[in-house]
Amino acid sequence: MTKRKVIVEGGGENLYRVSESNGWVWVYKGSVWGGDTQIGKVRAMRDALAIIENHSGRRIKTIE
Repeated sequence: MTKRKVIVEGGGENLYRVSESNGWVWVYKGSVWGGDTQIGKVRAMRDALAIIENHSGRRIKTIE
């Protein structure tokens, strides 16, 4: 399972996470204090990034 942090532009709640496993990409709204919330499940990373941009209303700044 591969996990990555995705940071969107702007301050505040700008942390998301993606996790790849068995051909699926799980998308989570991250929290500094833990307790990530699942916001989607797709087959391709580009679709996961589109979910993040749509959910946040912001462009992606970095993927770590």
